[in-house]
Amino acid sequence: MIARAICEEAFREAVIACDPAVRVRDALGKLADRLAGRERIGIAIGKAAFAMARGAGPVARGVAVSNADDGRELPEGWTKLVASHPVPDERSLEAGDAVIDLVASARPEDEILALISGGASALVERLAPGVTLEQQHAQIGAVMASGAKIGEINRARIALSAIKGGKLAAMSEAPITTLAISDVFDNDLAVIGSGPTIAGEGQPWRPGDYARVIAPIETFARAVCQALFRVGVARRYFGNLDREIEPTGPVDDVATTAAALFDANVATFWGQRAVGRPAVAWGEPTLALPKHHGEGGRAQQLALELAKRMRGTWDSAFIAGSDGIDGPPPHGRPAPAGAYVDGSTWDAIVAAGIDPDRALARCDAGPALEAVGALVITGPTGINFADVMIIG
Repeated sequence: MIARAICEEAFREAVIACDPAVRVRDALGKLADRLAGRERIGIAIGKAAFAMARGAGPVARGVAVSNADDGRELPEGWTKLVASHPVPDERSLEAGDAVIDLVASARPEDEILALISGGASALVERLAPGVTLEQQHAQIGAVMASGAKIGEINRARIALSAIKGGKLAAMSEAPITTLAISDVFDNDLAVIGSGPTIAGEGQPWRPGDYARVIAPIETFARAVCQALFRVGVARRYFGNLDREIEPTGPVDDVATTAAALFDANVATFWGQRAVGRPAVAWGEPTLALPKHHGEGGRAQQLALELAKRMRGTWDSAFIAGSDGIDGPPPHGRPAPAGAYVDGSTWDAIVAAGIDPDRALARCDAGPALEAVGALVITGPTGINFADVMIIG
């Protein structure tokens, strides 16, 4: 068993190590020749937008849009906006207007610096002609509830949007430099944030544009593993070596395969081969919601599935979203990042008068885990890579 305090400390250290401002600053240092002599216009969109804007430094004009105000100032030239996530609202449409106006104002001799991170799809929007916000909510909500993977969800978003899938880039006369922090499997630039500045399927790449992923999705899990190394816990990081179980597979499939670690020294789970324990892995499993579902995100659902499988053992599991927010926040309470469970968790939930099997069936893991103090609360981290799992 790996102690909860050790897992939480490793998580905190990883958040610091993955500072988006540092990543952007380092990337721009290597692009000095490309950007020299051009007036820089900035757009930063996503859960890491404000930190990325700070890494970029002053701009002539800039708009940064994220889902929560971190209370810190942005460099000169940047305007801070807060919009909705995971579902766009009127603030998202207003942010879309602001970003479009900024991009359209750029001259050919300027340079647009686009800083994109996970969450961008909902935060900034202009809907395609004839599409209402209510229609977008209904269609995308249905796709998400079906357990679709992020690529499928973002393709659906692109079809309903006037700015996603490279359509924002088409509004600019200036070249665009896109730096992205990935929250998607395979680190596909066209999928991260629905690729507003990246040529979509069937579209030619715009001459003069440049794009690069400056932090791949596995960055956070690697940082967690390094933090565990420092206290002598983890012996090795488990990379994406094979894909018997995809990091984007259904929650119950991931749980079943991960549970093999409880019975064997060698197992493949979450798309990665784990030799020995403790194991560190990353991924974003999918969760199909029943019509009448309860509270809790995919990390909480996975934690409860694992609690069932490890019942009565000395094993433990820590699962949390790197952004510090797992699913919609419960009414009137802070949003959990995920949960820590061990061999006693399942029976503790039963003793608390809650049927954990029913909670799993209803995707209502949150209240069951909360009843026994298993939820992990970190607050928004300002980064967004993937969920991390520590099994020990």
